[in-house]
Formats: sequence, structure tokens, C-alpha cells
Amino acid sequence: MASMAGLSVSPFLLELNSVAAMAQTSGGSGYRALVCVFLQGGNDGHGTVIATDPSSFSAFTTARSGAPGLAYPIGELLPIVLRTPQSGRTFALNPALGGIQNLFNAGRAAIVANTGTLIAPATKAQVNANSIPLPASLFSHFDQTAAWQAIASNGGSAEHVGWGGAVADLIEGMGYNTNSMFTCISTAGIALFLSGQTSFQLNVTSAGPIPISGLAEPPFGIPPSANPLSSILTAEESNLFAKEYGVVVNRSTAAQAQLAGAMLPAGAGGIANPPQYLDPMTNKLTDNPLATSLQTVARVISGSSGLGVTRQIFYVQLGSFDTHNNQAIQHAQLLTQLGQALEYFDGLMVASGLGNQVTTFTASDFGRTLTCNTDGTDHGWGSHHFVVGGAVQGQNMYGEYPIVGVNQANDVGAGRLIPTTSVDQYAGTLARWFGLSDSQVRQVFPNFANFGSNPYLGFLG
Repeated sequence: MASMAGLSVSPFLLELNSVAAMAQTSGGSGYRALVCVFLQGGNDGHGTVIATDPSSFSAFTTARSGAPGLAYPIGELLPIVLRTPQSGRTFALNPALGGIQNLFNAGRAAIVANTGTLIAPATKAQVNANSIPLPASLFSHFDQTAAWQAIASNGGSAEHVGWGGAVADLIEGMGYNTNSMFTCISTAGIALFLSGQTSFQLNVTSAGPIPISGLAEPPFGIPPSANPLSSILTAEESNLFAKEYGVVVNRSTAAQAQLAGAMLPAGAGGIANPPQYLDPMTNKLTDNPLATSLQTVARVISGSSGLGVTRQIFYVQLGSFDTHNNQAIQHAQLLTQLGQALEYFDGLMVASGLGNQVTTFTASDFGRTLTCNTDGTDHGWGSHHFVVGGAVQGQNMYGEYPIVGVNQANDVGAGRLIPTTSVDQYAGTLARWFGLSDSQVRQVFPNFANFGSNPYLGFLG
């Protein structure tokens, strides 16, 4: 099938050999995975999920009318219908999100509204009076990325442990994985999200696991058996630091080799290549980098049984969401990539028999302002996010979608939204589905109890 925002893929069109291969080699019915898609730079939630009831849409277009292309004509928006209607409200998606509209209408995607970093629930009066603890350095890329990905949004000793890594630490002792080396996988380099106290994270690209430079392919035509670097790395050391360094290096090289052998290839005989998407900047078909990253995730999942894991956490990233200028065309390009990639990846999981066992979710530094500058928007706070997969109670919205407009109850200036759903609630709901007990969720997320006796959001069965 095809959407106006870009080409999308149906699971029925995937190569049959890749479907059979994944079904035979993946972890089976006991397998579960979380896939974090981080929208680096701060995604404009106001322009991603749009309230279209007359008063809301009028306020939206008034606030956005000063920037070309940001006040979308209502006829171009992609309408969605919630299973549980919000009184008097109607909603639509950005015109570039045809892939997510397809998933939403199929009941395989949900929206988590106005989510962001909080220590405790906060009102506008409390924020203005500085009478409640708030996350440090709001509106800062570095600090708010850390607050989203770490297990303590107000810093402290926990700020260097990611919540994905903390969940993996607990999973280690629960019997799900016989080899913890393959629990945490990143396609975007070292990620705070996957940093644990006892768990490790491995980096992988579309070319496969990243080898040690000069070890896999020795310089100057030296045969691998005579590689002096290999001799150096495997030599017995008396110095304790050198000995421990050797342990880390040898563990990494062994993991790299095992993962490379377990992953299915991309394309023919392996995991079907993603279709190209229609780039709104060039009006030409081109490769989708996010879809390629998610294909890499699917290739790792395909080999999970050979890796000794039934629980895995992945981190992928799509950048350039810091749209201070040229937002109309840049945001359209990024959201087209997002929608097409999520639909492609979900199709792979469905076709492999893992459609109910892999849950993908978005995260971002922060939202953006409702009001615009010349042709973009500035740093905000709360934003709207997507959760995708067969376990998701889809075609619905969780959390409170705010009143649209400047100076409303959740606005702390220029349409920056005070979140009404915390990252702790969002992440805690995902962690509970992944296999943690309620007490373990509260152990990982120290602020979880601040959001009521039952802070779970209900978007996962």
C-alpha cells in the first residue's frame, strides 16, 4: 500500500524467505523486546498530534499562522478516531504520518499525550511560584535528554544510569536471559538510556556489530593468525588495570563474533530491505535511515534464540528535530521517515510471529512551543508520543490532551506545556509489560509513587 506521506509496506508484501527465517530463529512465544526510538532535538508535539475540534483548531492555526507551512489546512490532516472519545474533542495526525495513521486505525498504535520530565505533578501556579521541585535545566537539550533517559529526572547519583539499563540489571537475575551480553543493543552509539550498573550495551550498525579496528582486518596484508594486535590483546598481564582491560576487550570481541554469526543478513535471504520513501524536500524516492536502523534491530531479534536471550532492549535514534527554522519541510521529512519506518518494522514483527511481543515507543528531549518564530519553533516541555505493537491497547489516547492556546492552564509561556503525564509513568508502564514486578518498577523509577496509587497508564495489556 502507499500513503500520501511516503511509501509504506504491508507485512503481506515482505519476502517470504525473510518471514520464514525470522520465525525459525527468533526467541519464540516467550520473547519480549522494547525498542526506544529517540527523536533527537525535541519533536514538535503540537504539530504531530493536532486537535481538530473548532475551538482547538482555531487556536492552533492562530498561533502557527506566522510561520509558512506550520498552520496546516484541515483538509490535509490525517483524521483518527479514538476508541474512547474525549468529550467535544476530535484529533488528526500530521500529513506526513500516513504510516502511523495506518497502524492507529489497525489498533496497533496509541498516543500518549503531553508527556515529559517531572518529579511530581505540577500546576502552572506551582511552577510560576517555584514551590515544587522540577527537573534541572528545563528546555536544555543535554539536560532534558538525560532526564528522559536516566532513572532520576532531578540528577543525583542515578543520573548516569539509564532506565533501560536499570531494567536490564533486574532482568539479569530473573532467568530470562542466559547471556546478558545481548540484552541491551544500540544502533546509535553509546546511549545513556542503556547504561546500567551491571548490564552492558553493545553497538551495532547496518554493517553488523562494530569490530575492533585493526583486529578483524589486520593492516599491511598481515594474515589474521599472525596479527600482532591479537597477540597484544590476548597476552597474560600482571598489571591489574591491564588485566581488567584485557577482560573487557576479549569479552567484546567474543560478543561481536557471536552476534555477527547470529544476525540474519539484510535483503535477499534475510530481513527484507525497507522500501524507499518519497522525500518531501526533493520529491524523490530515497533511503530511510530510521527504517534501516530498525531493520538492523529486526536482524538482531531474528537471532535472539542463538544469543540466549528472551528479553532485549534496543535504542535507535532519528536526529534533526531541533527545528528553530525551516520547520515545515524539515519536520515533514522527519515525520515521513518516522511513520514509514514504524509501519515497516511492525510489519516485519507481525510477519515473523512476534507482532505481540515487540513494543516500540518514541521519546524526545522535549516538545516545542505552540507559537512560532519566523519559520520554526523553540524549545518546549511536554509533548505527545507513540507506542506501537500488538500488545498495545491501540486506537486510543492515554493521558490528558491539553487545551490548545497560549496562556491556558498548562502553558508556561509561548505554548510550552507543563506535562500532565510523567516519563516515570510512561516508562513504568513499559517496564511492567516487559516483566518487572510493581515493586521493581518502583525501585527503578524513584519518583513513580509521586503520581498516585496506580500511576500505570493502561496502554499495554
